[in-house]
Amino acid sequence: MLSVTIDWLNLTFFDYYDENGEIRNGTREFILRYASYGTTVPTTSHNGYASASVDENGVSISWNDDRPEMGHHAVFSGSSLRNIVERNGVSPSQILSAARHSGGRIARLDIAIDLVDEPCDGASIFGALQTMGNRGTARTWREIKNNDGGYTLYVGSRESEKYIRIYNKAAEQHLPGKLWWRFEIETKGQVARAASVSLASTHNWAGVFDTIARAMLNPANCEAYEQFFSKDTIPIGIPKLERQTDRERWISEQVISAVAKHYIDHPESEAIERLRQTLDLIDRQKLL
Repeated sequence: MLSVTIDWLNLTFFDYYDENGEIRNGTREFILRYASYGTTVPTTSHNGYASASVDENGVSISWNDDRPEMGHHAVFSGSSLRNIVERNGVSPSQILSAARHSGGRIARLDIAIDLVDEPCDGASIFGALQTMGNRGTARTWREIKNNDGGYTLYVGSRESEKYIRIYNKAAEQHLPGKLWWRFEIETKGQVARAASVSLASTHNWAGVFDTIARAMLNPANCEAYEQFFSKDTIPIGIPKLERQTDRERWISEQVISAVAKHYIDHPESEAIERLRQTLDLIDRQKLL
């Protein structure tokens, strides 16, 4: 079974404020609807930004008061996109269309095909490239294997505007017995903006994916590679609920904001006090 989805979206608002110091109308509407769900709390900033906040969906916004030319940078991870769809009742297409018309400049967009409940010999794609070469534009590829069944094929350069990962998602998520492979294209810069225009203008997201993928990677006579493509309509999905392997990010994006909101609403919360006691107990045990 195949599905196609957006798994990452970054955009930067360079003209965040108008001449009166107010958030511009289009930007304000987008932020209010998609990047300020529930309580917004401070979080760790990255990429040279001095300050950042995250809402309860996990959407983060970063900025630097001393360097306004850096703009305000919004990051929508796969999990935050899923939360927006489920909690705000909007479609992935609506999110993308709103992003394009919000006044923000799309910096990165990842589009992925998930192959679920079907076996796939991902390593054979690397083998086909090694023996038959690539009919696409990419000239570099490498594979990484590990002992628990994990496998990833990387194609292209991470520094370029197109970068491909094909990997065993079930192994990455530590889901034994599950069949789940992902073909992911990370696009940046002009390619990301062109992809966003194409995706916003059609319901055939798989067709957009196919065009980008085959132009870059196209091994000859490889059945495993062809499993990610279909002549039939491939449905647009939402990022799947994954096993949380990155607990630090999960705590930062989800737990802290939820606990903070609960504490604001219920400063005498017994649950908050139990959390404090539990953490204190763990620290004391470490000293024994």
